[in-house]
Amino acid sequence: MKLLKKIVVSLLFLICLSGIVKSQPLQAPDLQCVNVLSNGDILLTWSVPQPDACGVFFGYVIWGSNGGAYVLIDTVFNQAQTTYTATGLTGTWNFYMESAYSCAGFTPLSSDTLDTNLPTAPVIDFVSVTPDKNVLIQFQSSTSPDAYAYIIYKVVLGINFPIDTIYNGNATQYIDSVYDSGTGSITYTIATMDSCGNTGLISTIPHNTIYVSAITTNCNTTGKLVWNKYRNWLGGVNHYDVFVSIANQPNSLLVSTNDTSVTFTYGADSMCFTIVAYSGNALFTSFSNVYCLPPNPSSPVQDFYIRNVTVSGDGIIDIYFSMNKNSDVRTLKMERGTDGINFSAISVIDIPADLTIINMYSDSTPLTDQLSYYYRLQALDSCGAETFSTIGKSIWLDGGAYSSLINHLEWESFSIDYGDVTTYSIYRKITTTYDSVTSVSFSKLDFEESVAQYVEQNGTLCYVIVATDTINFPNGIIDTVRSSSNKLCIDQLVKILVPNAFAPNGKNNIFKPVLRFADNKSYLFEVYNRWGGLLFSTKDAAEGWDGFYQGRLAEQGVYAYLVQVIDNQGHNAERKGTVMLLR
Repeated sequence: MKLLKKIVVSLLFLICLSGIVKSQPLQAPDLQCVNVLSNGDILLTWSVPQPDACGVFFGYVIWGSNGGAYVLIDTVFNQAQTTYTATGLTGTWNFYMESAYSCAGFTPLSSDTLDTNLPTAPVIDFVSVTPDKNVLIQFQSSTSPDAYAYIIYKVVLGINFPIDTIYNGNATQYIDSVYDSGTGSITYTIATMDSCGNTGLISTIPHNTIYVSAITTNCNTTGKLVWNKYRNWLGGVNHYDVFVSIANQPNSLLVSTNDTSVTFTYGADSMCFTIVAYSGNALFTSFSNVYCLPPNPSSPVQDFYIRNVTVSGDGIIDIYFSMNKNSDVRTLKMERGTDGINFSAISVIDIPADLTIINMYSDSTPLTDQLSYYYRLQALDSCGAETFSTIGKSIWLDGGAYSSLINHLEWESFSIDYGDVTTYSIYRKITTTYDSVTSVSFSKLDFEESVAQYVEQNGTLCYVIVATDTINFPNGIIDTVRSSSNKLCIDQLVKILVPNAFAPNGKNNIFKPVLRFADNKSYLFEVYNRWGGLLFSTKDAAEGWDGFYQGRLAEQGVYAYLVQVIDNQGHNAERKGTVMLLR
């Protein structure tokens, strides 16, 4: 009887397929499960398709193959039936189903092909720690057509513990948001569940996350970063990149390595490390956890810079400095030298209360009008480690007066580590304030100017040189500073100009010397007759002889004079001669 059913159905099915144009499909049952029962029978389960109105329903045709051509297994004539049990079949079988109707010209569609094997496990591409400390598992969907769900396992001491199920046969990713990836390496594997609820073999190729940590010791500025290997990539690991973020700055590559450890310098800034593994086939990457270290509590001073050295007054030099705000400082000394090589401590200075700013120390012992000075600082941390700052040098200005009413200036260059002088500016004070004279390039270290135009003013002119310097520090700070030299005052030699005649009753009726640059502290002017008698004497440079002696106008004739001047610098000037009195 069963054989007769097969023959009838086959004939009807051939009639259904005999149409010339096969443009309309016949919906197949949705074959959902092929399950091998404990007695060896095979149970097929499907869902009923939407009935087709093109003709009479003949049945659901079941086709099977155990490795060769597909053969007709049986036909189910009950349109509402959803299961079928095949008996007497051994080995691995593949099945699919079609719907049969008396619909000439209609093409029957085939259901999915399912087999009696358990579903195959997916292949894991990689596992990787996400920025929010979760773990991403990426895998390739199972090749089994009846893959219905995936079971995620965590492997602990070789035992697989299921942690979740993904009910999507096409899924390729899973996020584990429960486990803290910052506590150690985690190993994952996966298995496939088919639509019958059968779980296939658990994958024997688990993948693990990378866990990185560091080994540090007190009073040691070198640490060791260690991490576990990434395992089970096809082709293994090509290399590991070690990235570091210092003081919350963007990541930078520290080193590429094939090892699982690397040493690093543990300084006065916070540090965060990430390891990235690259697969041998160059297709995948895996990120480790982010491991952070606070500033080294026993680190020496870092970013220890002289920021400027400038003369702020007679015998006073101000030194500006900075260091990393997290520096461990127990003792701080200021050192000074005159050659940039040999230094001596001049003071133990207070440790600044605020290391986030540029601090300043004033040296009140230098001979600023005779020398330029080099400065640096020495710091000791709590472990006794010694650190020196960069070096800065002050400007010493020297010069003098030429007899041709020319003032000459020359100075030693300004110097600060990591800096470059761009210009030197010359400032001059005639009365009370310094005015800009000119600026010269960094390579010019002297200047001359005529002071003839100032002959009617005080003969003492004071100068200051100001260097403008741009500094590019190694920690990325760019600064522009201005450093002043000592004050240099230049006195032109006293010049005494005396007229050779005067007329008491005329236009030039006062006989008086004219002093150039006579900023004097001692002055004497005297007039004598031809016999050496003293006719006039004064110590006031503003006073002159009017030609009278004892109330009477002197006679016309030649008279002798003497002028003596001592200026504020101790220079002596004297002029003797004769003058003609005209009446």
